[in-house]
Amino acid sequence: MLRTTTVTKLRSDLAALLESLQDGPLLVLSHSKPAAMLIEPEMFENLMERVELLEDLLDGQRVIAEYLEDPKVALDAEEVFERISQ
Repeated sequence: MLRTTTVTKLRSDLAALLESLQDGPLLVLSHSKPAAMLIEPEMFENLMERVELLEDLLDGQRVIAEYLEDPKVALDAEEVFERISQ
């Protein structure tokens, strides 16, 4: 279950609520609408690593799809290094 708090309670109990992040994310509501999500820094770093990995996988899928459509788009490694060194 997602834990929630209000902006008012966040202002008055910030230290305790920050400490409670070890129990999981905390959704902050303002006027009964989502305003922010608080998570531990370690969880944020893990999420960012996952996002980067997924972006890399998507890039790889795009390259494979391009190659399957036209194998001529692939370059020999020696040609790539030759172009880089120019």
